[in-house]
Amino acid sequence: MESKLNVLFLGKLPEEAWTARHRPPMEVLLSEAVLRRELMVHFQPQYEVNCGQGSGVEALARWTLADGLEISPMVFIPFAEGTGRICALGAWVLEHACATVGAWGDFDGHAPSLSVNVSTHQINEEFCDVVKRILERTGFAGERLELEITESALIANAELAIRCCERWRELGVHIAVDDFGTGYSSLSYLSRLPVDRLKLDKSFVHRMIAEKKTAAIVRSVLALGKDLGVAVLVEGIETEAQFAMLEQMGCEQVQGFLLAKPVPANEARALLLMPWGARFAPVFRPERVLDRGLHAA
Repeated sequence: MESKLNVLFLGKLPEEAWTARHRPPMEVLLSEAVLRRELMVHFQPQYEVNCGQGSGVEALARWTLADGLEISPMVFIPFAEGTGRICALGAWVLEHACATVGAWGDFDGHAPSLSVNVSTHQINEEFCDVVKRILERTGFAGERLELEITESALIANAELAIRCCERWRELGVHIAVDDFGTGYSSLSYLSRLPVDRLKLDKSFVHRMIAEKKTAAIVRSVLALGKDLGVAVLVEGIETEAQFAMLEQMGCEQVQGFLLAKPVPANEARALLLMPWGARFAPVFRPERVLDRGLHAA
């Protein structure tokens, strides 16, 4: 029996291994993936450190073929970018995510936010119109939507990125800089770009306990956010030690496998209703959360 490949292995397979499975070219499969209902959007919850309450979710595309083979986003996203299909894929993810999260309603008067990644190829005037139409069709409030742009996208064409961000802001949409700290760019864009949040790249989190210099960088980014009046979310948290260090540093927003993995919509909604999602360990000091009127699930 053909074994299910690890999601990361597919990107390393030689072409003959792919064709040996008697599959059509990946471009054909990707073009039909939506119709075949192979594409899904999973959601990873984000949390407020001071109370443990879920504040929103990040939408992440997932692709599973009919025979159960999972294709990693690290494979099909670059492929979609290289073949010009990323704009259609991105628009589908955005509309599906807005419709899904919009249907969740409010959680005790709090409406969760939605973060969606934007490819470099989507930073153009046409995609600005796409965002506007999707918000109109789904009825999703622009103020609840956050579009994430990487530093590399800003470097590629700063002037165009600024114009697009300004148009998105006119719709009420928030702007986040994803993978912050990995672009090796000048920080001057932070004074020009209407940024609402910085998402510190997970590579810093994974190294900060063992490396004092990396820990100093994390502290500096958290301080920078406060000085600029920009929120900072730290992603990629996988251990209690990492969380404890970030809490000590004054980190206010977190995301990572320790708290919740990307999951289907119904599971993500349930996780948002529970303090700290799937994990409620002593390191989070339950008494602090209970004092704020929340209850451990």
